[in-house]
Amino acid sequence: MRRTYLLVWSSSLAAASLAQGTPTALRSDITVEHYMDVRTSVTRMAHDALDDRLWYLRTSGEVLLVVDDGISPPYDTVQFTVADHDIDQTFGIAFHDSDLFLIGNQITGNNTQGLLKRARLQPDGTRIWSTVAITGTYAWGGKGHAFNNVVVSPDAEWLYLNCGSRTDHGEVQDVDGEFPGRREDPITAKILRIPYDAVDLLLPNDEALLIANDQLFASGVRNTYDMAFDAEDRLFGVENSGDHDDPEEMNWLREGHHYGFPWTAGGNMNPTPTAGYDPTADPLLNPGYPAAATDFYYDADFPSPPNIVFTEPILNNGPDADRLRAPSNGGILDASEEGLGIRTFTCHRSPLGLVIDRHGVLDGDLHEAAFALSFTPGGDTTGFSPIAPWGIPVVPADPSEDLLQLDLNYDAGSDNFNLNATRIVSGFYLPVDAELVNNVLYVIENWGNTQRSMWKVTLPLTSDVKDVNSQTSDRLKAWPMPSQDVIYWSYAGKGVERVELLDASGRTIRTLDAALPHGTFTVADIPAGLYLMRATGVGSPAQRTIMVVH
Repeated sequence: MRRTYLLVWSSSLAAASLAQGTPTALRSDITVEHYMDVRTSVTRMAHDALDDRLWYLRTSGEVLLVVDDGISPPYDTVQFTVADHDIDQTFGIAFHDSDLFLIGNQITGNNTQGLLKRARLQPDGTRIWSTVAITGTYAWGGKGHAFNNVVVSPDAEWLYLNCGSRTDHGEVQDVDGEFPGRREDPITAKILRIPYDAVDLLLPNDEALLIANDQLFASGVRNTYDMAFDAEDRLFGVENSGDHDDPEEMNWLREGHHYGFPWTAGGNMNPTPTAGYDPTADPLLNPGYPAAATDFYYDADFPSPPNIVFTEPILNNGPDADRLRAPSNGGILDASEEGLGIRTFTCHRSPLGLVIDRHGVLDGDLHEAAFALSFTPGGDTTGFSPIAPWGIPVVPADPSEDLLQLDLNYDAGSDNFNLNATRIVSGFYLPVDAELVNNVLYVIENWGNTQRSMWKVTLPLTSDVKDVNSQTSDRLKAWPMPSQDVIYWSYAGKGVERVELLDASGRTIRTLDAALPHGTFTVADIPAGLYLMRATGVGSPAQRTIMVVH
C-alpha cells in the first residue's frame, strides 16, 4: 500500500521539482548560477582541455558539444551518435590530449559486451574512431550496472575501467532461467586497467585470464561509477550500495585489493547467508524497495568469501552525509554526533561526480579537496519523499541532493584514509556528474526523459590570484589547462591588439602584439604556478587565470 502511495505522489508532484530555484551556496565564498538547459537522459560530462570546451553524454549514444562564445547564451550541438561509435548504451566519457574516450555496452538479448572506443582528433578537426577494448560476452539482466566509467592515469600510461555488478548483493539473477544459478560474472564488480595505447584488446570474461593478462586492478566493488586521482596520483572511487540500508562507499582504490562486495557493503556484513535470516524482520531492509520482496531471503547457497582480508571503505567522521540506520531498532543516528563513524555516506545518497582539486587551484580549506554530488533526494526517517523520482524510498533523514566537500586524511595506523564531509551547496535535483575547470565546478542533472539543468558553481581561487577571479572574461579562452609547454588562446570580440602574461605579483613576463584573434604562448621555461592572461584593444580588457605545471 505504501509503495502505491509513493508512486502517486512522485508523479503528481514531479512538476514541482522541475521548477526548482537556483541551488543554494552554503558558504559566502561560493556562487551558483544557471549555466544552460540540457537534454534528457544525461549520464556524464567532460572537459576537453585542448580547446577548453565542455561536452556531455546521453545514454542514447549522443555526444554533445557545449558551445559558449562568451557573448551568446551557451547551447549544445550533437557531434556523434551510435552510428559513429557503435555503442548501444553509453555511460562514460573522458578526454586526454587529442583523444576522446567513450565506454558503454552492446546488448544482444540477455547477453552483453563492454566496449571502449577512442576518437582521435585529426589536423582538419575531424575525429577517427577505433576500438580500444571489447569484453567477452557475459550475462545481462539483474541490476545490469555493466561498463560505465573510464579514467586516464595522470601519466597517460593506463586506462581504468569500471564494470559494475549485475546483482544487488550477490543474489542469483538467472533472467527467467536463462542463466541458472548465475550471480556475478567473472568480469563484473571489478575495476580493470589496460594500456593507454591499447587497440582491439579483448578483455576475457575469465578472472584467471584477467589476472594473467595484468588487466585486473581491483575486485569487490559493487559499482564504482566515478573515480578520480588526487595530487599524489592516488586513485579514489565512490559507489552506491544496494537496496539494503547500508552506507554508500568511498574507497582508496589500490592494485590487488578486494573491497568486500558481495560479502560486505559500507562496512556491514551481507545478512542473507546467515541461517535463519528473515527479511521481514531486518531493520535495514525497507519494504518499499521492489527487491525487498524478490531478492532478499535466506540464501543457503551463497558462496563463501575468499580467504583474504577485505579493504574497508573510507571512514566518514561527518559532520554531514553521515546518517546511520541502527541495526538494533532501525532508528536513524547521526554517526558523528554519536561518535560512531560511518563507512562512508548515508545510505542511498548515490554519490556521483567525484572530482579532486589535484592541481591546487582552490583557496583555503578547499585547496586540494575532493568533491562529490549526492544524486538521490532526501526524505523522512522511512525514506519517504513526495518528489521521489521513481516512487521508491529515498535517503532517510538526510537532505542529500547536494555538493559535498570531502577533506581526506591519511591514517598510518589503518593504512587508509578517513574524511570529513561538509555540505557546501544544496538544492540540486538528481545531479549526475560534475567537472572542475580551474575554479569553476559545472554540475549536470538527469531525470530520464525530462530536460534538466547544468549549473555553474564558482569556488574561491587560490589566494595569490584571488582578485583575478571576478575579472575573468569568457571572451578570452586559453587551453589546455593546466599547461606544461604551450598555451593556446583565442579571443571572441573586436579589436584585440595585445595579449600579455602576468605573474602573481603583476609583472608582465610575456607580451604578444596580436594581428589575429588567436595564438600561442610558450610556457615551458617559466616556473609552475598561476598566471593572468590579459587581452587589450578596442573595448574593455579581457583576462583569464591560467595554470602552468611541470
